[in-house]
Amino acid sequence: MATGAALTVAALRTELLFVPGRKKALGVGPQALGPLRRVLDQARPQAVVVVGYCAGLQGSLPPKILILADRVGKDGETVRVGAGHLAHAQKLLPHAHVGPLIQVDRLLSVEEKARLGLEAMGADMESYSLAQELFRRGVPFLIARVVLDALWEELRHGPGQLGWAPRALACSGVLGRAAPLLGEALAEK
Repeated sequence: MATGAALTVAALRTELLFVPGRKKALGVGPQALGPLRRVLDQARPQAVVVVGYCAGLQGSLPPKILILADRVGKDGETVRVGAGHLAHAQKLLPHAHVGPLIQVDRLLSVEEKARLGLEAMGADMESYSLAQELFRRGVPFLIARVVLDALWEELRHGPGQLGWAPRALACSGVLGRAAPLLGEALAEK
């Protein structure tokens, strides 16, 4: 992998299916941290775009809606996304919703989503861990998640389940269109 410009990372290869350019699937959950560290050490990207699916935590966020994280949290801790880069991303993706994401350890029930919706717009399993490492290393980053399962839906066995495949592909298309624009936002000074 060449050294330089923005690298796009996600948990799953499916999430990166339509993303052009430099990309790397890291794995699900906090275990994605090891592969991220290795790719940062080897590829030395100038910036990182984190993309993927998330659970929508608010009724106003139907499937296929893009969320740009302004901050990510877990267990009361928070990492903020750089305001300048986020402002550029908002200009390039005016249809995206902007707000907080929260990292969870497992798939959520509808009741758990509703409770977490008081503090965040979406939930995923690795954004906080990845953001914490990128912030620690001083690597500029943006995080975009697309709602796979809305507030009133439950993913019983994960996004790989056959019934979710068409929606997962549609969500991957949203990520594929957004990722280059997020890379562009990170390139602006």
